[in-house]
Amino acid sequence: MEYIINHFESFANLYVSVWIEIYLLMVAALFAYFLFPFTEKKKASVFAALVYGLLTIINNHVDISKSVSTLINIGIVALTFLAAWLFDERRNPVQKILLCVVFRLISWLSIELFTEVGFYERDLLFKFDWYSSSVKAIVIEFLIWNPVSYILPVMLLYVVIRILHKVYRHKKEELAWQELIVLLAPVFPILLVKPIMSSYFYLWMDGIANGSIKENIPANPFRILFSILAFFPVIIVIALYQRLKEKQEEIYAGKALENQLEETHRYTAHMDELYEKMRAMRHDMGNHLTIIEGLAESGKRKELCEYIGEFRNRFSEIQPPVKSGNAVTDIVLSEIFQECKKDGINFESRFQFPGSLSINPFDMSIVLTNALKNACEASKGVKDAKIMIRSVTKDRTFIVSIRNKCDKVVMINEDGLIDSTKKDDGHGYGLKNIRSIAGKYRGDIEIRQEKVEGELFFILNVMMMG
Repeated sequence: MEYIINHFESFANLYVSVWIEIYLLMVAALFAYFLFPFTEKKKASVFAALVYGLLTIINNHVDISKSVSTLINIGIVALTFLAAWLFDERRNPVQKILLCVVFRLISWLSIELFTEVGFYERDLLFKFDWYSSSVKAIVIEFLIWNPVSYILPVMLLYVVIRILHKVYRHKKEELAWQELIVLLAPVFPILLVKPIMSSYFYLWMDGIANGSIKENIPANPFRILFSILAFFPVIIVIALYQRLKEKQEEIYAGKALENQLEETHRYTAHMDELYEKMRAMRHDMGNHLTIIEGLAESGKRKELCEYIGEFRNRFSEIQPPVKSGNAVTDIVLSEIFQECKKDGINFESRFQFPGSLSINPFDMSIVLTNALKNACEASKGVKDAKIMIRSVTKDRTFIVSIRNKCDKVVMINEDGLIDSTKKDDGHGYGLKNIRSIAGKYRGDIEIRQEKVEGELFFILNVMMMG
């Protein structure tokens, strides 16, 4: 202790410098933690944090003009954005900008809050004679408060990050420039306050240095209140934005379901048409047999073959190319088969409707239509595209597995669904309807991707209890 007291100035400079370095490293680690859920390639979070930590440490060691400090902060955000974006395979750049700006802001607010608290702690202790009259007490307070003043901001920053992780639900969803402007609109005034407060502190410190100001920087409750309240616009706007997105998704999911109901009516009409053709053919069956018999007896082989061929063609028109044991699902699968055939997609079906279970065919048609149309859409442009559907019935459990070859990795969110980038036509929201119907039968869906013999497949499994 005596050594510290005797060499206090040099020790204090070293001690503070060490704790600043520790603080900057802890903040950089939290930056990686903040980015982890938003990046597909986790190395992107690590490299962005390394860039952030390196730049902030260099900034701390280099004597930079006060007039360019704002530009330095912009440069730190820009370079960390580039690191996160490039190492994440240039995915979702707009969201990366938002994350870098928000983190820079909340990290500043965290340290600013406890800097202001430190002014109160200083003024409070100087009211006690035992403190102001004892060098040893001042040194002990210095040794304790310095690490506390850096550890507490890190703890607060961690809490705010956890809150942001919770409210920002769709972490892998593409962000548009218009959405970025909306999300950052309440942040811009806060960002402008930072250089204003910095100028105030610089002015005060210059006054102390040249002797024009004798008093230390005073504690101010409004600066503390600002530091606390400034967190709320960031958190609340992101939370409200996510809620609005979910409401929008519900609307689009509803529109998708309405479209599916229209499809169901069309299937019903198609079935009625097929049944009418079948009734007509049954009604004329006697006549057909009489004509065939007459041609056979008269030995007109050529005419007989032509007539049988025409009869077979008409009969095949009313037979679905894919059979599943149920008229409704036959129509769905047959239409998908025809669509795939037209687009050059190999379609393979081993689906059998579970007639022994109490599953509504029209519910199943919605599941199949949503899943298979999404698979068809995703297969367009894929080399050697293929779609396969299988079904398994065991006891009261029915499982449908649909897989399609794909050429890129999809982003699966925390709800186990895909974050769609198409918002205007309800496309991509069919999975919600599939999950809803599976839930109706005490089941759920599973989405995953896997490589089989070097080929990437998207897999959707739907479980239902009959």
